[in-house]
Amino acid sequence: MHGCALASVSSPDRALLRCLQDRAIGYFLDNQAPDGLVQDRQANHGPSREDDRMSICATGMGLIAIALASAEPHRLIDRAEAVSRVRSALQTGLERLPHDNGIFPHFVDRRTLAPMGEDAFSTVDTSWFLAGALWSASFLDEPDLVNLADRIYKRVDWYYWARPAESGGAWLIRHGKKPNGRFLPCRWDRANGETVMMYVLAAGAEEGRAIPPSSWTSLRPFYGEVAGHRFNNADLGLFVFQYGLDLLDLRRWRSPDGLDLMAEASEATLANREACLERAGEFRTYRTHWGLSAGDGPGAAPGIDAYRDYSPSQPLDGTAHLTAALASIAHRPDEVIENVRSAMAGPGPSPSGRYGLSCLNQDRGWVARDMVGIDAGAAVLALENALTDDRVRAAFHGLPCVDRGLERLGFRDASSVRLAS
Repeated sequence: MHGCALASVSSPDRALLRCLQDRAIGYFLDNQAPDGLVQDRQANHGPSREDDRMSICATGMGLIAIALASAEPHRLIDRAEAVSRVRSALQTGLERLPHDNGIFPHFVDRRTLAPMGEDAFSTVDTSWFLAGALWSASFLDEPDLVNLADRIYKRVDWYYWARPAESGGAWLIRHGKKPNGRFLPCRWDRANGETVMMYVLAAGAEEGRAIPPSSWTSLRPFYGEVAGHRFNNADLGLFVFQYGLDLLDLRRWRSPDGLDLMAEASEATLANREACLERAGEFRTYRTHWGLSAGDGPGAAPGIDAYRDYSPSQPLDGTAHLTAALASIAHRPDEVIENVRSAMAGPGPSPSGRYGLSCLNQDRGWVARDMVGIDAGAAVLALENALTDDRVRAAFHGLPCVDRGLERLGFRDASSVRLAS
């Protein structure tokens, strides 16, 4: 594996990063309901509250965080508690959560588990639940958890969710369905860190439920330029270049079309930072902080935050998504650590909260009230890989369906090629 990104980082900086990671793990320990599902968001500053909206994606990331919480060097809970927490979530997923051909909603109501929002069923959010279920069951090495996770995974009919609308069309996974049962109009058609994990899981399914090998090569790169850098999906925020790449080792496993997603993620992170620096004359925040990704920003009225699509291609208001930048640690460790140091020591309202770093806007004297679950999850995974020798990626590659999916899509193990030569 390749967990050497922080080899030259000082001990104090490592300690700071580990502290932030443990705070992010604490999000899932504090905000997991008795049925195992995880709240979409929670106050990072001030009194905690109960949220009616439970996130399927945050639950999947949370299962990984909870399993890690029981292991060295964290030891925040014991193994028995981790097993119990994971079991509750898997039993809910198998027996109680609504699904359509195996696909769960994006959000569900805390009490009724009814779908909430326009994406009543969401393929990407379900993919994260599946990844977390399979990963945590394998990591904890508990047979009944492995069985539960396997049953949830095998229930998904990826063939149904990717079938072309017309004869000869591309086999691309749909985003999901509306509350009225109709398919959402879009498909996951970009090759990036957000989609790669989903396509690998879909290709690794049982015959008759798996997507065909042509699915990966049907994805389009969508090249663009930001801050003088040309790379895939340049118009999008940081999270697109992070999430799936914290599960898959794409330095070792090479795409059949030659697309180097890890190299592009590094380039995209640097371009994201430079896009902020280019606006430093307009926004004071960007003189010392950076990070553009979907997240909270200042609302129209005091005390109200607004969730926005912050990216290099969208209008900016001086908000920096510090936790999204933190989750880029594998791609630009020096720039990320500099950003973290500035956030912890900077003037004005402190972004440091119980679960990590909130979004910050110094121009408005504003700090986001909440931590969003998927942001905490991205930080947990990225920091675990960076600080503990790619532990998240190593365990994910130990799953049989992952090896099967990579092979079917035509990914090749570069280390095996080198050894053979």
